[in-house]
Amino acid sequence: MPRASTTPRARHRSARRRPQGVPSFVRSTVPHGSTSLQDLPSDPLLRAMHILHVGARPDALPCREDEYIEVMGAILGLLEEESGGCVYISGVPGTGKTATVHAVVKELRAMAERSETNHFTYVEINGLKIPEPSAAYALLWEAVSGHDVDEEGHLEVSSKEALKRLNQYFAVGASAGPGRAYVVLMDELDQLVTSKQDVIYNFFNWPSLSKSKLIVIAVANTHDLPERVMSGKVRSRLGMVRINFHPYNTGQLQKIVHARLDSANLSSQIFEQDAVKFGAMKVSSVSGDARRILDVCRRAVEFIRSTNAPLVQIVHVKQVIAAMQNSPTAAYLQDCSLHEKIMLASLLKCVKREGVDEIRWGDVTHQHLIYMNILTGEDDPKRKPTNIELCLVLESLAASRAILVEEGVLASRKPQGDRRVILNVEAGEVERVLSDMGGQNWKNALGV
Repeated sequence: MPRASTTPRARHRSARRRPQGVPSFVRSTVPHGSTSLQDLPSDPLLRAMHILHVGARPDALPCREDEYIEVMGAILGLLEEESGGCVYISGVPGTGKTATVHAVVKELRAMAERSETNHFTYVEINGLKIPEPSAAYALLWEAVSGHDVDEEGHLEVSSKEALKRLNQYFAVGASAGPGRAYVVLMDELDQLVTSKQDVIYNFFNWPSLSKSKLIVIAVANTHDLPERVMSGKVRSRLGMVRINFHPYNTGQLQKIVHARLDSANLSSQIFEQDAVKFGAMKVSSVSGDARRILDVCRRAVEFIRSTNAPLVQIVHVKQVIAAMQNSPTAAYLQDCSLHEKIMLASLLKCVKREGVDEIRWGDVTHQHLIYMNILTGEDDPKRKPTNIELCLVLESLAASRAILVEEGVLASRKPQGDRRVILNVEAGEVERVLSDMGGQNWKNALGV
């Protein structure tokens, strides 16, 4: 009997290793999707692992009170003036930029409901989740045109047509009547850079047009992106507000961890006094990334749970950090070729953008060629690989089981670009190791 097409997920599901004013910034930290602490597990260690997970979204973030005030003041001022403007937020990954913006927008929406400020439409565009930079035009046009995506799905409009309509609206339509304010968060702005820089330029330029009422909050990992996109005269005309988020220091990283644990009444039950401090010192000396300290502490809790140790001690944190630095995945990636690393990064990008694990091979190769312009260094070859060469790279990754490829009779009948591939190693670990090895360009590309 002919064998049915078998997707990578079906074949290796069990084998995959995936594992008003200023609000209080240290209030109850409830994981994403939860409504109360009663939703957390009763086991203290499981509660700690849950609350320390990077995916558990707190209502607000400690240690960003000053930045919150700056962002709130800039956006609220523009809303009350009924004018457009740009707020450029920069800082290395893991410093609370997006979380702070979300907290500000949440409060502004509540204020608007209480008639304490003007109403606005909120639009979020993430550079990691759209197929190409110009796709941002269609997302903004859907909001401006009043299209209900939840009810009717996305508009079938090309990027070129959406750009044309937006230019007409902000040049003519916005000034023809009272109009509605639009607050647009452009997250992962580094991903929207193009050779012509036209996408970023347009989004920065529209707020400067008379009565546009468009407020763009641009969040990026690099502080000098505006300098690279436009001239000094243009930047001066736009009147951009700039806010920089510095990396967290040791004390701030400690506070972030303890705020989460305190919200679940766990601090004194899980960690010895200096264990979190030791991990925070190590992380702050390298990156100041809050996600990294949360990951270290969560893994330390996993470790004592498996060994029945009473508390997380410094020695456990040391072991976790050493294991993260010397993991089998890290050792494997150290030996990968440049194109193997780029292909893994391309697959990660597609997974983030599509929101699913199984990705078309054609989408991966397309992203690979895009990344050739971004991730190659001065001494790396610049020639783009052919389809045959990319298939050889895939074969190498498949042979080591880093990537799984759709198999079976039905799969073999598909066009090559339609066959599905899936990452077979832990995505977060791949992101971390590639970004550590590749430097800032890789960190920006991976959004790490």
